[in-house]
Amino acid sequence: MTFDYGSETPPREFVSPPSLLSYIRLRNGQVKLLTFRAKVFNVRQFLQAMPLHRPKQHMICLHHFEQPLKFERNLDGRRRREITAKGDIAFQPADAPAMLHLTADEPDRFMSFSFLVFEAEYLADLALSNGIGRPLDFIPTFATPDPFLHEIAAALMSARRINDPAANLFTESLLSTAGARILHNYAQVRYPLSGPRRLTDDQLRTAIEYIQDHIRDPLDLGSISRAAGLSVFHFARLFKAAIGDTPFHFVTRTRMERAKQLLRKTRLPISEIAERVGYQNLSHFSARFRTLSGCGPDAYRKSG
Repeated sequence: MTFDYGSETPPREFVSPPSLLSYIRLRNGQVKLLTFRAKVFNVRQFLQAMPLHRPKQHMICLHHFEQPLKFERNLDGRRRREITAKGDIAFQPADAPAMLHLTADEPDRFMSFSFLVFEAEYLADLALSNGIGRPLDFIPTFATPDPFLHEIAAALMSARRINDPAANLFTESLLSTAGARILHNYAQVRYPLSGPRRLTDDQLRTAIEYIQDHIRDPLDLGSISRAAGLSVFHFARLFKAAIGDTPFHFVTRTRMERAKQLLRKTRLPISEIAERVGYQNLSHFSARFRTLSGCGPDAYRKSG
């Protein structure tokens, strides 16, 4: 059977599903991050009800177990007994048959885990945009340490709490980094993940000019990278290497510098200044300005 790991609810024939703590849709649902918490007893019942199945998407299971747990995992025709703990991941490519049994005792113990789910076309398009042709051979991977993917998942969780119009730049950079990690570590690709080693002066200047010219618009990583003539995949990394800042932080800092100029040189209402630098919500603008400048926009204007 095919199982949809991107669904908020499991098929009705499964009993005692784990409690879903959070469900985050990214890139219009092409990527999802689901976090669960449940007793060992309930997870064991859930897994016993799930037969050998093939996932519809590429699925990374991130383990948050404070104490090690024992599993028996059947993955793509191979079987292995695992002792896995916090910081481990297991990678189940789309259409790779799998089945999992929880062999741990302590039925009343709680366990938590997350699924980072990628639609197959998302990773295929990401690979193609960087000269990696099909077919992509993904590697089913038993539990293995990958603290880097755990850090990315934690950052994606925190990104939804960023009240800033440039927050999507932060999220897109994280997703691009996660995709690169999967293609580099968990796939056999036709061509290596290579690209330019640095931004040329023209590319950097063009990117910065594009940001400055569109500072009041909802900027996204795709439009900025296209202006520089690069894929999203390479741009975020090379941009940070060139100026020492991520696109998200650079855009936010540029918006605040423009706001300071307008506060010093004009008598425009602060609400209009906020709109001119890309903030539709005045309270979000004031909070971000205060964080980066040490005072609110009204106090900054009076101090000048």
